[in-house]
Amino acid sequence: MSAHYQAVTWNRQKVIYDGLLAGGVSLYLAVFAGVTAALRPELTLETTLIRGFGTASLLLLHVILAIGPLARLDERFLPLLYNRRHLGVTMFLLALAHAAFALVQFHALGDVNPLVSLLTASADLTRPDRFPFELLGLAALVILYLMAATSHDFWLANLGGPAWKALHMLVYPAYALLVMHVALGSFQAESSRVPAWLLGTGMAAVLGLHLAAALKERRRDRQRLPARADGWVEVCRVDEIPEQRGKAAVVGGERIALFRYDGRVAAVSNVCQHQNGPLAEGRIVEGCITCPWHGYQYRPESGTSPPPFTERIPTFTVRIEEGRVLVDPRPNPPGTAVVPARIAEVAAGAAPAPEANDFYVGYHPRSPRRYARVTGAVAAGLVAGSAAAAAGLAASQDPAGRGIFEYGILREFHGTIVERPYPMLLVARPGITGREAAYSRYLLVAPGKHGAQTLVAGHDGHQARTRARVISREGSLMLEISTAHFEVGAAARPFGPPAAPIALGRRRLLGEILDSKCWLGVMKPATGTVHRGCATRCLSGGIPPLLSVHDPAIPAAQVLLLGPTGAPAHGWLKDHVGGRVAVEGELRLEGDLAVMRVESVSPER
Repeated sequence: MSAHYQAVTWNRQKVIYDGLLAGGVSLYLAVFAGVTAALRPELTLETTLIRGFGTASLLLLHVILAIGPLARLDERFLPLLYNRRHLGVTMFLLALAHAAFALVQFHALGDVNPLVSLLTASADLTRPDRFPFELLGLAALVILYLMAATSHDFWLANLGGPAWKALHMLVYPAYALLVMHVALGSFQAESSRVPAWLLGTGMAAVLGLHLAAALKERRRDRQRLPARADGWVEVCRVDEIPEQRGKAAVVGGERIALFRYDGRVAAVSNVCQHQNGPLAEGRIVEGCITCPWHGYQYRPESGTSPPPFTERIPTFTVRIEEGRVLVDPRPNPPGTAVVPARIAEVAAGAAPAPEANDFYVGYHPRSPRRYARVTGAVAAGLVAGSAAAAAGLAASQDPAGRGIFEYGILREFHGTIVERPYPMLLVARPGITGREAAYSRYLLVAPGKHGAQTLVAGHDGHQARTRARVISREGSLMLEISTAHFEVGAAARPFGPPAAPIALGRRRLLGEILDSKCWLGVMKPATGTVHRGCATRCLSGGIPPLLSVHDPAIPAAQVLLLGPTGAPAHGWLKDHVGGRVAVEGELRLEGDLAVMRVESVSPER
């Protein structure tokens, strides 16, 4: 124990522990990114990082939740328990990186604050395929933040043991929220069921370990010793308690710890005030009971920690009759001094004093050999398992769209501005004159989640020269323009009389309403509920809406959506993104563009 707080009290064990932790996490992220780049090169770096950080955080949380029951089932796992808070803080940082990248990717650079966008993106709480799974992840992240921020013993001392323990037990609600977050996100976005199977396997492992540990503890608690006629409880023989060590028992419904030391026997509560560690599994070190979890100490005769510490635990009155230990089941108030029972003579066959390496506390420079063998094997398995898990999860990702966004590359275009219904640039096709088909039509957008309406306002029919970033997919092109590289000239001569629109009649089309910028190549993936928040912000900012359809009777895979009168419709269609819908209205071909004047939209279940 230490009377002074430090950020980390480094020792050999912590250096090895944190080195393996950093190496395992780095290996996981490297393998995940490498396999993704090899098998899914169309995925953007941002998407890879979001998924890599998120899956690493969730896998680490499963390891954290498994350590506690493993330590209860086999004390050789105690070295993993001692620095478990290091795992918890690392897990939170990974989750925070996942959330930060996702927030920037899907909600930043729009017309509202990213957090406001996250909280207000369209959703349907009654449908699993549109449930706002992101909010479940946000709630879990808040809990993990509180736990990480209070992980230091400074907070444990100032909040008090019970309050601190209750706060950190919130890891289980956080885990439940994360399971729902991942399950719903996978259900809504991925056709592969590998993530779901892995999540189910992890849940089963964590639940199974906790049940096994609970059953072991329950069997111990059921071994309640009957009281004699005088009210005292006969617990064990003196020689059943190892010298300088403890023995656990249940007396009067309470777990107690009996300690034998220097020819005496004393009894205290078995629950350490630090993190409820099992004191009976500890040892007498320098005259104090030392908890095996984190080294907190108590005097056996009074249950008080040595100054300047103030922790106190209940004590029990003990007496010895004919080599047998009897305990008064009524606990004394915490910190009450009790005279230990003296052993008249050492019974034959008394247990010898344990070897020095038979007891482990994490601040010791080395683990006992039998502990080190287990923890070494577990560490090697976890590092190797992290690489295998990363490869499997990366390989299970669905293919993304083949769109291209030439970020960082500026190409020059010269054409005529069309301001309505959505900004476009008409660029002449060489060698063709006199008809609308003599030019290509490029939708124009601004950087971020914004349309180009402000940039082209008042310049309808004017010539323009721009250096723009090309966004393309399946033959459809869009240009991202900016004020710095957009020059407007005089009014342009028309290419010729426009071709008359070809009316295709009133249609009811099934598909998904998309924001054209992301779908054409900026985001991958750019469909489904996972992309709902981003699509909402893009349409709110003026990005033209498209309907992705798979109808052989329609001459285009994407239909530009307008209002009933032909006016822009992004303002009200933003509430229908992120799922399949039925759209009704008049459909027609305007040159090389399929356009629908939308009259109604309804969700398609």
